[in-house]
Amino acid sequence: MSIDLELKDKVAVVTGAGGGIGREISLALAAEGASIVVNDIGVSLTGEGGSHSPAEETTGLITQKGGKAVISNDSVSSWESAQLIIKKALDTFGRIDIVVNNAGILTPEVWSELTLESWQRTINVNLTGVFSVMKAIWPIFVEQKYGRCIVTSSPAMYGAGVAAYAASKAGLIGLTNSLQFEARKLKLDINCNVLIPQADTRMTQDFASSVNERRISQGKPASRGAPPEVLQRLSPDKVSAMVVWLAHPSCDAQASIHEAGGGYFAQLNWARSAPLFATELEGVENFPQPEFIRDGQATLADFKNGDMPTSGDGSMGSPSALEQVFKHLQSEK
Repeated sequence: MSIDLELKDKVAVVTGAGGGIGREISLALAAEGASIVVNDIGVSLTGEGGSHSPAEETTGLITQKGGKAVISNDSVSSWESAQLIIKKALDTFGRIDIVVNNAGILTPEVWSELTLESWQRTINVNLTGVFSVMKAIWPIFVEQKYGRCIVTSSPAMYGAGVAAYAASKAGLIGLTNSLQFEARKLKLDINCNVLIPQADTRMTQDFASSVNERRISQGKPASRGAPPEVLQRLSPDKVSAMVVWLAHPSCDAQASIHEAGGGYFAQLNWARSAPLFATELEGVENFPQPEFIRDGQATLADFKNGDMPTSGDGSMGSPSALEQVFKHLQSEK
């Protein structure tokens, strides 16, 4: 990578850093000079078991190349242990500049099999875990008036056969935007952004295996999956460049969503259709009839004449729906 984006003297906390995307992110940040808190508890796809080996392996890879790293085996799923992750960073390196919230689990149950226990376990790690880490680190960012926060979501946020995982990853977007809103209120150099990676990892491999086991048990053929040349292209290291950029002091991206995988990079945004106004109504006590909405479907499907709401400004977009109504009423006078 270019020395233009070096991170010398910066300290990064990377959760879920024991393998896959988290390991590659840690290695990339370390290669640019950042000191790394390698956080991982070595659990299975579904959050069971535990091992120190994954974090030890990542730390070893960093130090072998002359980088600085320390292991944290505390879980993000506990409020108390999340505090210990941040304490380890401060005790070892004296500061924190970057946090990459990458830890996550995936319970493979389909909707008909999903239990409340599995739902809560997934939300607790994937969503509440980010909340706990950010609550612990936020006072530090505010005091130093600087910070870079990257949150790993997933393509599953659009909706997938694993509802708990999809809901947790979609929820991270609202949480990240809310953090950016808080930073903007304080007028601080704290940037919070979302990463949507696409990579072939242990998680995706284990999930594919569980799906095929279910299909075979139902008398269905196993899914063929992606060809080897595609999977090779989707190696986890091809995601990390985006994170290095988002973690850099010169990056001014805020409350934005970034896709990365296989050498492909893109930014996502919200879209609002052209507005449909019930112009014949007078006063807020009147309500449009359902037929009005039905007959206006062409307008509601018109995104060419709509706009792109901004994120992280504390509203439902800019301008908000309420602002749109007031603007329309003023134009009718």
